Amino acid sequence: MHHVTQLRDALAKQDSEQAAKLTRLLTAASKRQDMTPVAFEEMRQGAVAVRARLGGELLTRNTPIPHDRESGAALVRIVFPDDPGGLEPVFPPALAEAVRDLLAEWRKLDRLAELRAAPHLRCLLYGEPGVGKTQLARYIARHLDLPCVEARLDGLVSSFLGTTARNIGVLFDFANRYRCVLFLDEFDALAKARDDAHELGEIKRVVNTLLQCLDAREGRGFTIAATNHEHLLDSAVWRRFDARIKVPKPDAGARAQILEGNLRPVELDGAARALLDWMTDGLTGADIASVASAVKRYMAVHGEAGGSPRMYPAMLLAALRRYAVMNAKQFDPERVDALTGSREALDKVLVGAGLNQTERAEILGVSQSTISRSARSPGRSRKRGMNGQS
Repeated sequence: MHHVTQLRDALAKQDSEQAAKLTRLLTAASKRQDMTPVAFEEMRQGAVAVRARLGGELLTRNTPIPHDRESGAALVRIVFPDDPGGLEPVFPPALAEAVRDLLAEWRKLDRLAELRAAPHLRCLLYGEPGVGKTQLARYIARHLDLPCVEARLDGLVSSFLGTTARNIGVLFDFANRYRCVLFLDEFDALAKARDDAHELGEIKRVVNTLLQCLDAREGRGFTIAATNHEHLLDSAVWRRFDARIKVPKPDAGARAQILEGNLRPVELDGAARALLDWMTDGLTGADIASVASAVKRYMAVHGEAGGSPRMYPAMLLAALRRYAVMNAKQFDPERVDALTGSREALDKVLVGAGLNQTERAEILGVSQSTISRSARSPGRSRKRGMNGQS
């Protein structure tokens, strides 16, 4: 590392591009070193404990996967621990701590056995679309060093009588044969309440099959289910899960982390960050990532080619206006009206959001004295506008 650093410093004045590449290598190496030997050893021990606890065959990239007999469609998708996973999920502190404890149970199997207890084996995730349920399921599988066998239950449904129940059986037979985490997405597609008068008898038989398969998997693997409509689930389904986790929308701290991760390498100053915090309040993680992508696209089109990656508040405001126009349904109407309306209207909303005078002036592209005059003379401001023009 020391010699590479010296080489980087020597190249800095002669070949800035090569020096930048070495800087990126040093940064990556530093991040790998940040994982202490103790943390790495704990993860390794946890993976060994999982394999010993679950048994089953090794699932590899060459393992044939099950298909629907009629349509030929694949019933599962497999995500392996070493597959590129994108950014790590970001959750509020309480949820993040609970997930860490869930994973830590697999490093304490001997202690659990002494206490006549078992680790969590079935977990139900529920919450709005885009809050990160799939990310969380893959995160758990990756940290247990297990493949994640993903099945969208709405994809198992067939118009042929009895085929849906057969697909469920084939899916569970496959998952029970191999060491893996079984992830049942869109769980409400099949696990609906059996007392729903609008459902046919076939659905009731399917739910019974699903419950039987969940019971048969007891002790044979880790199962995670996810739903956006928890109110539709059969009450007996809820009882099958020893953990039932509500995945919420990100709080302010989580929003900031999601934005930082998705905006790289674009840099923002304090006023721009305050504007984005207001803009993304109440959004899901997926929506926030979409906003960040839109900001980078706008910068690529309207920014200076080869210039600094820093985006200033006025350009960010223009990018967010464009995004709000193209994705109005994603936000409440008041926020869209503020972004796309007059400067005075937006300033009023930003005051309510807690942005100070300096931040608002930078965002709106006016002087602080203009902001101050507007605050002192709201009637005149409405008549003449914030630019002083009639």
